[in-house]
Amino acid sequence: MVELIVTDQRHTPIAAIDSFNLDLAYGDEENDFELLAPFLPDAGAFIGIDGTEYGGIIEQRSSDGSARGRTWHGILAGKILAPDTGQDYLTVNGTAATILNQLFARMGLQDLFEGVSPKTDITINSYRFERYVDAYTGIRAMLASVGAKLHLMWAEGTVMASALPRATYGDTIDSDLLEFDSTRDHRPINHLIGLGEGELRDRAVTHWYADRTGKVSQTQSLFGLDERTAIYDYSSAKIDDLREDTEKKLKELQTQGEISVTLRAGSGIEFDIGDTVTSRDQTLGIDVTATVTKKIIKVDSGVLSVDYEIGSTSTSKSSWSGSAETSSGGGGGGGTVGIVAGDGITITNGNRINAVVTQSKLDAVRALAEEANTTASGYAEQIGQAQQTAANAVATANQSVRNLNGTSPIHVWRSDDKATATVYADTATQNADGMMSASDKTKLDDISPYANHYTLPAATLDTLGGVKPDGSTITITNDGTITAHTTGSGGGLTFPVGYIVRNTTGENPGSVFGGTWQELPSLGAYTWERIK
Repeated sequence: MVELIVTDQRHTPIAAIDSFNLDLAYGDEENDFELLAPFLPDAGAFIGIDGTEYGGIIEQRSSDGSARGRTWHGILAGKILAPDTGQDYLTVNGTAATILNQLFARMGLQDLFEGVSPKTDITINSYRFERYVDAYTGIRAMLASVGAKLHLMWAEGTVMASALPRATYGDTIDSDLLEFDSTRDHRPINHLIGLGEGELRDRAVTHWYADRTGKVSQTQSLFGLDERTAIYDYSSAKIDDLREDTEKKLKELQTQGEISVTLRAGSGIEFDIGDTVTSRDQTLGIDVTATVTKKIIKVDSGVLSVDYEIGSTSTSKSSWSGSAETSSGGGGGGGTVGIVAGDGITITNGNRINAVVTQSKLDAVRALAEEANTTASGYAEQIGQAQQTAANAVATANQSVRNLNGTSPIHVWRSDDKATATVYADTATQNADGMMSASDKTKLDDISPYANHYTLPAATLDTLGGVKPDGSTITITNDGTITAHTTGSGGGLTFPVGYIVRNTTGENPGSVFGGTWQELPSLGAYTWERIK
C-alpha cells in the first residue's frame, strides 16, 4: 500500500493518505499530475510519495474533487535559463552537484531543490546551454553530454537532485522479467543539410553525414540508395551555431527504431528518463536500442503502477526547423513545441490528436455564443446612442457659428462649416490713418536698430567730429566763423599777422609773442599791430 504525503501551503506535512487516485507523468512531455483524494489539498501545497521522484505542487482545484499541478520536473520546466547580461550564452563548469545548486539558486528554487553528490560525482567542463532553454530540458541536455541523467528524490520536504550515469537495460535483464516488442529502422536520415541566416547564395549552409553505425561527421560514406537526405532549417543561426546544432540534430535522428516494453509484476526493475533499453530478436536478427523518454505513474486505491514510453525521433520527415530560443513548458529540445492534451483530447504516438466533443460541451458553446450575441447587441445599441449624441453636438456647433459679425476694417464671412476673417484698409497719409504702404515698410526695414541713438564724436586727427569753442583760444561767431589762437614753440600764445594788441606798459609785443609789430597812434593805452 502506497502512502501519499500532503503538506499545507507552508509545506509542512499535515497528512499521509493511502486511499487516493494519482495520474502523474514526466519526461519529454506533460510533467504534471491529477489527484483524487478524500480531501482537496490547498493551492500551493506539496504532495508526493516519500523517497521517490513522484510528486509536485497543487495549482488547480476543481469542484469535482480533483486537484492538478506540476511535478518536480514541471517546476524546473517552468523556469528559463537565460544568458547573463552582455553574454551570448550561459556557460558552467564544475561538479554536477555544484552546478545544480548554482542553477537552483539562479532560479530561486534553492529552498526546495538541492544538488547532492553520489559516491562518484560527475565533472562538467565548459558546458554551454542553448539560449533561453527551459531548465528541465537544459539540465537534462547538460548531463546527457557527459553520459549522465537527472535523478530526483523527494524526502523530508526537499527534492534532492543528483547526476547518475545513464543505464542501459536489455542484455543484463532476465528475459522472464521483460517482454519486448521492437521495430528496427535500418535506414534513418544519414545526410542532414543545415540552412542558416542569409538569402540565396549568401545563405549559411552546412552538411553533416552519418555512417552505417550512426557515427556523425562531415565525411560522407553512404551514397545512392543508401543515402537519405533531409533539411534542417534554422534561418536565424550564424554558421558556427548552425554547424553545432545540425550535428546535434543528426545525432538525434540516428535512432534504431521503437521498443514496447512490458515489465512483469514483481520484476523490481525501474527505468529513469534518459536510460536506454535494448531489445534483441535472434530469430529475425532485430537489434534495437532506444531511450526512455517518459514515465507514467498511476496509483489506484494505494496500488502503484509504472508505464514507460521508450520512443524515437520519427525519420519519415524530410525537414526540421531549428530555434535556440524556445520556451516550451514540457522539456523538449530547441525548436519543438509541447502539446498537452486537455479534457476530451488524446494524443497518440506520432502526434495524432483525437478529440471527443460531447453534447454537453456543444450546449456550453451554444450558451456562450448566445451570451456573446446578447452582449454584442447591447454594445451596438450604445454605439448608436453615441453616434446620435455626436450628430446633435455637430448641429449645435454649426448653429453657434451661423451668424458672424465684423467691425471695419475687419470683414468676416462663413461658408458651410468654415469661417474666414480679412482686414481691409487704405494706405496711411500725412492727414489720414491707414495701413502702411509696401515702400514705407521697405524704408523702415533699411533703418538700422537704434539709429536715433547716435552721439557725435569729438574731432581728432583721425576721426571726423565736432569742435567745442572755449571762448578764448577758440571763438565762433553767429555766422559760423571760427577764430583760434595758437601757441608758439615756447608754449605761449601766437597772434596772426594783422592782430592788434593793447597794453599799458608800452613794451613791444614781439618780445613776448614773436613777430614784427608797429606802434599805432592812440590815446591812453599803447596800441601795437603785428605786421610780420
